Amino acid sequence: MIKSFATKAHKLSTNLNLLRIIRLIWSATKLWTTISIIFIMVESALFFASLYLLKLLIDTLAKKEANLVQYEDRVINLIIFATLAAVLCAAAKAILGYITEKQSGKVAEYVDNKIHESAINLDLSFYESPEYFDILKRARDMGGDRPNLIVFTIVDITKNFINLIIIGSILVSIDWRLFPILTLFVLPTLWVRIIFADSQNVLRITQTALERKTNYLSTLLTSDVHAKEVRSFGLGEYLRKMYSEIRLLLLSGKLKLSKERTYRELVTSAIATLGFFSCIAYIAIGSVRGNTSVGDITLFLVAFPQSFNVIQTLSSGISTLYQNNIFVKSVFELFDLKSNLVQAQHPLPIPNDASIDLEIKDLNFIYPHAEKPTLTDINIKMPSGKIIAVVGMNGAGKSTLIKLLCRLYDPTSGTISLSGTDIRKYSIKEYQKQICAVFQDFGKYNVSAADNIRFGDIDGKRDRIEIIEAAKNSGADSFIDTFPARYDTIMGRIFEDGHEVSIGQWQKLAIARSFYSKSRFIILDEATSALDATAEKELFDSFRERIGTRSALIISHRQSAVKHADYIYFLSNGTISESGTHQELINLKGAYYNLFNKDLAQKQQ
Repeated sequence: MIKSFATKAHKLSTNLNLLRIIRLIWSATKLWTTISIIFIMVESALFFASLYLLKLLIDTLAKKEANLVQYEDRVINLIIFATLAAVLCAAAKAILGYITEKQSGKVAEYVDNKIHESAINLDLSFYESPEYFDILKRARDMGGDRPNLIVFTIVDITKNFINLIIIGSILVSIDWRLFPILTLFVLPTLWVRIIFADSQNVLRITQTALERKTNYLSTLLTSDVHAKEVRSFGLGEYLRKMYSEIRLLLLSGKLKLSKERTYRELVTSAIATLGFFSCIAYIAIGSVRGNTSVGDITLFLVAFPQSFNVIQTLSSGISTLYQNNIFVKSVFELFDLKSNLVQAQHPLPIPNDASIDLEIKDLNFIYPHAEKPTLTDINIKMPSGKIIAVVGMNGAGKSTLIKLLCRLYDPTSGTISLSGTDIRKYSIKEYQKQICAVFQDFGKYNVSAADNIRFGDIDGKRDRIEIIEAAKNSGADSFIDTFPARYDTIMGRIFEDGHEVSIGQWQKLAIARSFYSKSRFIILDEATSALDATAEKELFDSFRERIGTRSALIISHRQSAVKHADYIYFLSNGTISESGTHQELINLKGAYYNLFNKDLAQKQQ
């Protein structure tokens, strides 16, 4: 029994994590936290003063002298000062409410910014992990309300604790047994609430994956991304039913826990009420026997109900704080995650040479939690100013290769070097500025056409003419010029005044983004898959002129996209099986030749 209690007490102190949440609040709002503490002290002092003045007033009126006229001035002064203290106390309480609201708003903004900052700083491996998305969901579920509730609760607990000391000292002055008895009877309710806060947290963690699934199903039902297919295939009712079944399952678990907690709180609340009336009975009997003065009885009747309410409120506040702190633990869990990419302690400067090479040597890579390697013994060289192509079947490892070149992952073994230096010796951010990739699942940003392109060099202070030039090189200018606001037109129909664009037009914007960047290397991963044949031919026939002095890596299944490459690597099952120029690989009549069909050589002649 004692061991069980000690275990639960230790778990309580661990979960409460109060020091860390206080440090978080202090970091977010030092000034308003200080002002809040001052007003808590002022309100509590005024509350105590009003009670004490009331006691003096009652004691004065209860004097046994027949003529109280001589105390008239004292009575009037006590009434004035008690009234003034009560008015000031009410004013301090109102001001404290505003201060707390402002403080909580700043804390909510601080936490929201920290969540986004943490998410940005984590490497790509986290975004390919279900465990991370569970942590992220729990952190985001805390939302803006939880920090506010924590701030409000801490303020209320502090204020009620001070008030409890004041009222408790008054009760002790009447009879020292009253306060301990009352506290003892209220503790079971607090303990039950804390125990069930733990149970609720366990339930929340176990339900996170299902909650994420319902969010996904809701997105399928309500977003524009899947709207066409949901209606074309008649998936709406099926998905809605699946969503409802999971939601009902989640609700059932929550109601079961709530029912058990309600039953136990009924029992403990009855115990607390019994303690309350036991104390009243004790004082009443003492009064009948003449052991208690009229002033003490009056003060008891005023202070004791307040003390009961304060203890109950304090108990509720502590359990609420505990429960909310458990939720905040999910935020701290997110904050504590660290990127798997190791930043160089003393990063080398990126070479400023006009010609710069990128080379992969003996590279092997296994995804976290995977058993088999995705890439094995990869050796590829991208000389300055050259166009290199990587060709292969689906699942060969081409997209993984791009992630490694962009340093979204680090190799399991082997190296990627820039001008002969391992890229891990450079600053991650500075190295990534040297690479610009147009991914298969490129971003579609619902901002202006100009911003869609400017995102390629978001920190650069460059003229608008360079955005237009990048759009011309990608072919995006041909449709941007048809919009009423041209480059200021919002892309997509999510927001007001947005303009619908086709997938091919989105792809041209993505390519323009890469052309606008200041990178030394451009990577196109099936970046022309949505372009029509004419647009693709126009792009690649003059691709060398469009990219200037930069190197390029092209990944494509289309012969028209890779035939102009200076050198081609064929990737198969995670290894390079063939390499050479286009004509050399055709003459080899191996996997590359078979991919584009056996008649390709004859068509080229």
